[in-house]
Amino acid sequence: MSLFLLTLTVVFLFVPGMIDPFTGGAQGETPAADRIADDLVESRLGDPSEPYALDSECTRRFFESGAAPACGFAGGPLQERVGLLDRTPINVTIRGNVSGSSEPAVLCWDSSAESVVEASACNPGGSDTRLSRGSNPAGSGGKTVSARRVALLDGRDVTVEVVLW
Repeated sequence: MSLFLLTLTVVFLFVPGMIDPFTGGAQGETPAADRIADDLVESRLGDPSEPYALDSECTRRFFESGAAPACGFAGGPLQERVGLLDRTPINVTIRGNVSGSSEPAVLCWDSSAESVVEASACNPGGSDTRLSRGSNPAGSGGKTVSARRVALLDGRDVTVEVVLW
């Protein structure tokens, strides 16, 4: 009887752990989020010879809808620009602290000043470009995977965040 109870206890303790890696969830997107974040900060938004230093022109053009062949991406949806299937929801946002506030904010490229500003001080309807593109992850039910990379843009430290769900 003791041997049976011991065997039953071992089964209840270890079987869920063995099955857990095969259950579905958002964690399957982790490698894709990491790959996209690395690709953006190491080559696509700048020069591969200077990884993590984002080119302001390529970065601005990435968040607009037009093509930028010199920067390594064509026009089209965000999924196409980063190499994902069209049905995969994604959001790419650049955040930073340019005004000295306590929290990093979504950034914007101010075309008149040719510099990075916080999105609250920008006019995205005009010639300014908000540095955030993609679906809103708020409706994903909380099952998101994100990858963040710190980079340099316009002489400032920024965080490039890629969210998949």
